[in-house]
Amino acid sequence: MQPGDHRSVAYSDEAELEPVLAPFIAEGLAGADKVLYLTDVTHPSVVTGLLRGWGVDTADAARSGQLEIRRLEAFTPADVAVQADQARSEGYRALRVTGEMSWAVRAGHDRLAEFESGLQKVFDTGTALGVCQFDKRLFGAEALADLLRLHRPDDHDLLLETGLLRIRRTFGPDGIRVEGEIDATSSADLAHRLSESAEAVPGDLHVDLHGVTFIDLAGLRALVDTAKNLGDQRELVLGPVPDHVSQLMRLIGWHTSPGLRIDA
Repeated sequence: MQPGDHRSVAYSDEAELEPVLAPFIAEGLAGADKVLYLTDVTHPSVVTGLLRGWGVDTADAARSGQLEIRRLEAFTPADVAVQADQARSEGYRALRVTGEMSWAVRAGHDRLAEFESGLQKVFDTGTALGVCQFDKRLFGAEALADLLRLHRPDDHDLLLETGLLRIRRTFGPDGIRVEGEIDATSSADLAHRLSESAEAVPGDLHVDLHGVTFIDLAGLRALVDTAKNLGDQRELVLGPVPDHVSQLMRLIGWHTSPGLRIDA
């Protein structure tokens, strides 16, 4: 990420945060950026322990002032702008900021949209870059999709993005493209997006699995169940399919499930 970038991560536990936040913070501390971590429901000391568990050296950075972990409280985009200007005056390239957005459950969606818009104006100055954290256990699926589009307004087809999984709409053929890891946690996200897409697409539903690096039985079951529920006149068409996914389906015999077709 570069100054001006504004990203988000949706997560259901710390394991989904690590692939995004660990490199985001570590790269900032190893480079020329100042890092600000804003918490809401998590105590700052817990965040410190979490970062250490991820291999991030927090001790020296905290002593030097390059890393600050504090409660968000009434923090505003204007406060982020002040912190970014201060970081620049201290000789840093930019301010890296990440924060827990769980406060928006209390404040409401409109307040969050206003906050995100204000943050974007700060990032547009090139003095800061950031990652907003959204706990999937607190935000509904539709709200999460809207929030993702706030961070990537040009990516209208993005349906879901977590630390481990990304799902986008596809057209011609109509369906979804899945990238990343699908396990017992993320399989529910996949099942939800499959169900939505099945309602939106009148014909066969195509699922591009080319970017899937791992899938377990829960993920495969989401595909098989969707295929079964499409009805007699429609099919769930998988393709492209990585070899490891195809081999697993054949191993357990699910490649012949009703309503399912695997394209070469």
